Amino acid sequence: MRYIVFVFVLLSSSQLWAQKPLNPAIDRGPKSTIQLIKADSLVVNSGESQVRTFYGDVQFLHRGVYMNCRRAIHNSGTNNLVAYGKIKINQGDTLTITGDTLYYDGNTRIAKIQGKRVIMTDDEMTLESTKMNYNLNTDVAYYPTPGVIHQDSVQLSSKTGYYNTTTKIFNYFGDVEILHPDFVLCTDSLDYNSLTKRADFISFTTINSPDGNLSATRGYYYTDSRKSKFYGRSLVENEEYTLEADTLNFDMLTEEGFGVGNVAFFSKKDSMYLNGDYGEKIASQRLTKMIGNTLMRSVTGGDTLYLRADFIYAYQNIDDVIKKALPTDSSVTFSDSLLTDSLQAVSINDGLLKKEALVLANTLIDNTASEDSLNITIQEINSEDTTQTQMAASLIDSSQNILQTDTTNISAANTAIKDTTKSEVDKIQFIIAHGNVKIYRNDFQSKCDSLNYNLVDSVITFIRSPIIWSGDSQLEGDTITANMVNNKIKNMFLNQNSFVVAKDSVGNFNQIKGREILASFDNETSIKQVDVDGNGESIYYTLDDYNKMIGLNKVQCSKMRLNFMDRKVKRIAFMGSAESKLIPPFEIKSDQQKLPNFSWKIDSKPSKEEVLGSIFAVIPVDSSPKIE
Repeated sequence: MRYIVFVFVLLSSSQLWAQKPLNPAIDRGPKSTIQLIKADSLVVNSGESQVRTFYGDVQFLHRGVYMNCRRAIHNSGTNNLVAYGKIKINQGDTLTITGDTLYYDGNTRIAKIQGKRVIMTDDEMTLESTKMNYNLNTDVAYYPTPGVIHQDSVQLSSKTGYYNTTTKIFNYFGDVEILHPDFVLCTDSLDYNSLTKRADFISFTTINSPDGNLSATRGYYYTDSRKSKFYGRSLVENEEYTLEADTLNFDMLTEEGFGVGNVAFFSKKDSMYLNGDYGEKIASQRLTKMIGNTLMRSVTGGDTLYLRADFIYAYQNIDDVIKKALPTDSSVTFSDSLLTDSLQAVSINDGLLKKEALVLANTLIDNTASEDSLNITIQEINSEDTTQTQMAASLIDSSQNILQTDTTNISAANTAIKDTTKSEVDKIQFIIAHGNVKIYRNDFQSKCDSLNYNLVDSVITFIRSPIIWSGDSQLEGDTITANMVNNKIKNMFLNQNSFVVAKDSVGNFNQIKGREILASFDNETSIKQVDVDGNGESIYYTLDDYNKMIGLNKVQCSKMRLNFMDRKVKRIAFMGSAESKLIPPFEIKSDQQKLPNFSWKIDSKPSKEEVLGSIFAVIPVDSSPKIE
């Protein structure tokens, strides 16, 4: 016989092989030989003595790694091992790999395991696939076939992937999915640190949960705290709103975060859009901020109100606005006369409007834009992108400079508590706009420095040198409060230095001025009545039924009322002594046709295109930012 087969059958084989290894371990670095620890039986090929086959309870040791199987073919010449049946690899005290077959190269220290179920387990997770290559030099496992990882209550899966058993970092590729009790994450490639619970992705990713959905093309997400930062166009959406930006930081647990660059917020229940350079959602304050080149679009009753400003604050609860408007410093006191003036009713018509709406913006935003929250925001942006940090810091600083408290009127806000109407807190109830405010709506247009919009009571207050154009009318005052009914302007209260210009059907300018004016409008948003209280003056043209001029009336009276019909003054009533003069047409001089401070500013009226501008602000964003 060419080959002689030796068969050893040992009654106590386990003890004998354990006591005296056939291959004594000599560690010579990467090329140290594989050492046999035990086996039940051995078959040796006499012609090729370097190849041996072992049966039974077989165990090998190589550089601190134990390998167990039911049958093994060991080639000591090439220093490799092929094993079958109940494969089990133990590295240290925590890592175990099981499978059906094993090929192990002692020179490269690469183990290739296959089977119906190949399972790797360590102190952090369990990885299951059908094939696995494990490099014991680098402690990196690679599965070329679909794999599933279980960690605590989280399941992660992908077509292929790598796992570093030292750093505990996974690299997933192809149909990556994280199934968490609170959310599902889907992407095409993902790096996941099982220690920090941070998932980094560089391809389109969606994160869906009962609380809302996230989507982005680049960024990271913490699976435990559910905090995230996204680069590129990113979106947060839930039942109430959507928030979109070029860079987005968001906490799904608290529903708070901020976006930088082309920020777009949409309140679904209010049909309201907010756009700007920087936007922040603060659920704890029920507040949405938009700063820098901001635009609001509010759709109501089939009409859209467009509002542009330097920044806009949108509150979900008007009570929060009132609380912030009230003084908290006990050292702040007011004289009786000041308190009386602040709380005085300003409507001639049964006290319809109150002064409280005139001053809220002046008294509250210093409290809303707290330094702590702004500092946190700046630090977070600064850790990622210097350019965006500078932009956001500049925007926030500019907003703080504009937000000043007018303590002389702060007590007037107290009256708002009595008139507040309760409604759903998940809807936007109060809007504050500051800085270069421009409004366009089909029935009126406006410019002012600041604005309050009480959506509960449908009251808009225009603050600091406002001008409002409605049809052929122009209204000015130190502050103007507009009351809306059925989505149409019902009346406007002009407080201090009030001036109304109404252009008639033939192009004449009827003018009314006084300390306080209440202008009422018809269903076509044309002036139908003007009430003047204090220092009243008026110039109006009297026309006949054929629009032929009868004369020019000049009136001075402390209090008076003018009624309009078809853009003509039809009736005037005086309360108290009055001075009135009718000037015939041929006697009218040019200097008699204008009241002091008259100015027709139709060229300043904002157009829809001017208010819209570029709907989304533009901020340079690094297309491939560094993710830390």
